[in-house]
Amino acid sequence: MKQSSLVDRRTFVKGMLAAGATVTVAACAPVAAPSGPVPAAPVAPPAITGPAWIHPKSLVRAAPGYGGAHLTWKYGDAIKWLAPEKYPADAAADALARLPKEKLTDMYSKLNLSRQWETQIKDLWLGGKEGLYGYFHMSLGEEALSVGVCGALNKDDYITSTHRGHADLIAKGGRVNDMSAEIWYKATGYSRGYGGSMHIVDASLGILGSNGIVGVGVYLASGAAWSAKVRKSGQVAVTLMGDSAYNSRSAGSSIRSAVNYKLPVFFVAMNNFQGVSNPIAVTAPAPYVADYFSGLGLPTVVGDGNSVADSYFKAKEAADRARAGDGPTVLELLTYRWMDHQGFAGGTVAQDGAFGLPYRTDDEVRAWLAREPIARMGAFLVERGLFTQAELDALKQKAVDQVKASIEFARAGPEPRAEDGVRNAYINYIPRATQFFEHPAVT
Repeated sequence: MKQSSLVDRRTFVKGMLAAGATVTVAACAPVAAPSGPVPAAPVAPPAITGPAWIHPKSLVRAAPGYGGAHLTWKYGDAIKWLAPEKYPADAAADALARLPKEKLTDMYSKLNLSRQWETQIKDLWLGGKEGLYGYFHMSLGEEALSVGVCGALNKDDYITSTHRGHADLIAKGGRVNDMSAEIWYKATGYSRGYGGSMHIVDASLGILGSNGIVGVGVYLASGAAWSAKVRKSGQVAVTLMGDSAYNSRSAGSSIRSAVNYKLPVFFVAMNNFQGVSNPIAVTAPAPYVADYFSGLGLPTVVGDGNSVADSYFKAKEAADRARAGDGPTVLELLTYRWMDHQGFAGGTVAQDGAFGLPYRTDDEVRAWLAREPIARMGAFLVERGLFTQAELDALKQKAVDQVKASIEFARAGPEPRAEDGVRNAYINYIPRATQFFEHPAVT
């Protein structure tokens, strides 16, 4: 190439600067008003709604500045969200009262069955005579939201649950005999003794499993909803996850995709105000977990998770919306965890609640115990003339007896066979892997 055809560096830089200056001036120059109709303003996402008792602003939103204001939280502040002693006289209460007595009997029975199952096994575990082992995450005090949400579903609808999933499983129709046998790791257990408390599945009831991986249920429910949409089966899926699980990356991506494809799914945030060992407020920079997703344009609803009425009413709206093809809802239900995150710290035999834990106050525990779901629903049913106290007492005793029988069933069950230890493993999908497992039980 001839030297005369080259541009020297100084000339090139001057040219670039000139071009840049021109672009800058053009960008800052006045722009004529557009002609034609003015575009419509963007539609604001649906506002968070909830019953009147919900604290109108969290400490985050009330404090100066948004991000970081959660550091003003003090242990015991969860008492500010304490539900009223009785169900409010509202649409949710009226909807519950209109249900057939058979349905109300089922709901109240499952409340008691869930409470009795965890309480009796907790007491046996703390008694130290059963030789129980493994992990046992309790949801004592949170039964109402499980019963309310699952009560709004059809039998073939799907649920995904958590490591704290016992109440969810019972609410969806899970069998306590099989659950107890699994806690004793017997071959008659739900997972044949392979899974323990955190891995119970019953596909025949739409229970896609409790799960020890925090947050993964949102993927599974969205996938089930996609399947239902493709098959046009009319089924709905619901994720029941704890408040901290909605901080996971799985929640954001799954809920965004569910909105994009209008999947028949809704997402329940079980806000019990506690992570593993800290208040949710110190890890969540928004007033409510539901706030995280309001910008996606889907309904974000807050409700009373200690009320079967409010949980059922709001879950039924979300399920109907999903079934009609209008897409998902984020439903946050406020409740309270009575026990420690896992195990029995602060708990004793024949006592409700765990005390002396360093990340909350005993006063707030006592306050939430006074709003426990069974007493609130029972009082409502009697006041509305739907049941007598004697009828409710009989249902409670039936639950006590069912759980006792399930424990005897578990104790009497056969131990898993040693030769079955590698059953259900994917060894046959690895070339020549079976040469290391010569027992005929391996298939």
